[in-house]
Amino acid sequence: MNENDAIDLLCSLLDSEGVEWTKESGWIRFRLRHDAMLWETACRACDSALLIYGCFPFRPKDAERARRSCEEINRSLVRGALYLAEDGALVYRCRAELDDVYGAEERITAALRCSAQVIAHFWGRLSGI
Repeated sequence: MNENDAIDLLCSLLDSEGVEWTKESGWIRFRLRHDAMLWETACRACDSALLIYGCFPFRPKDAERARRSCEEINRSLVRGALYLAEDGALVYRCRAELDDVYGAEERITAALRCSAQVIAHFWGRLSGI
């Protein structure tokens, strides 16, 4: 699956779920909500994969403690990784492999769900740092 097809499929999936999104400089950006939690997600197609970045809306006060927490959490994750970006944002990154056209929709959906679950699960732990 090429990059344009991957982006088109993502946009179609978001539209079908009623998610408002924007496209800028090759990125698809949208907001996701779980209960009272609201965060931005940005996606980009790259080399037969869709990269998904879920950004927590808060910045940690203690960067070193945040890095240690990311390392601890990453040891428990089966998919993706959590990191502290250069601008101080906490980000969870995962990917959907799109080497099988027929399974692409399912893989994108699973990766988006995984991203949302990780963010929601670790929200409380990371918001107090």
